[in-house]
Amino acid sequence: MLSRRSLVIARSGLKLVLTDPAPIVTTIVMPLLLGAFLIPSARAALQLRGFKDATGAEYVIPGMAVLFAFFGITMIGTLFFREHAWGTWDRLRASSASTADLLVGKLAPLYLCYLVQMAVLFGLGYVIFGFHANGSLVGLALLVLLLVLVLVSFGAMLVAVFSTMDQALTIGSLAGMIMSGLGGALTPASTLPGWSQGIAHFMPPYWALEGLRKVTLEHATLRTISSNLAVLGIFAVGFGLVAALKFNASDAKVGNT
Repeated sequence: MLSRRSLVIARSGLKLVLTDPAPIVTTIVMPLLLGAFLIPSARAALQLRGFKDATGAEYVIPGMAVLFAFFGITMIGTLFFREHAWGTWDRLRASSASTADLLVGKLAPLYLCYLVQMAVLFGLGYVIFGFHANGSLVGLALLVLLLVLVLVSFGAMLVAVFSTMDQALTIGSLAGMIMSGLGGALTPASTLPGWSQGIAHFMPPYWALEGLRKVTLEHATLRTISSNLAVLGIFAVGFGLVAALKFNASDAKVGNT
């Protein structure tokens, strides 16, 4: 449950995000546009592997969703750093809100936005490209919930560690693309060079995508994807712990308007 102070900050943050919905729209529209080009070849590859009823969307839609979600991690940094650029962060600190209230209140609307992005993208993927899951729908939902928690925790860690908006956004975008690429967002991790397959296991997108593809292609149950859920939970806790230890509300941050 969010405290009353966190709810007030969350409402303000949500309004701020919605004043410029372009990043959210981009992370929905671009995956669908790229998916239209990638799905035919993915369908052929999956059918050669024995998935006769596959549409190709089972592989492409989760991959594009994860790729653009990590690329869009900059939304989190932007929301925090612009408060410093506008001079409104000190006003929040001067209120009765605790550091925990500030963090939770700022991150809650972003968590919600990422969930909406995933839900809309998967829904449109179903309507337009035939994306569907033949496994546990509860498992699919849990994978998405944990993946979004990883994203928000990772973004919070970037805000806590870096002192300027440019640093956080540059490193965040670069790390997000590398993690997604090595994790199998563009092509299955098993088809990547041997050296990168080992590294992939240390990337949260790998565990999210492997779990999603088990659910969409291999009739996976909750038990089947339990290891994927556990590892995503570990990543979320790890990123969140670093963010909690490093974040100091009084730190000077340099943002752009």
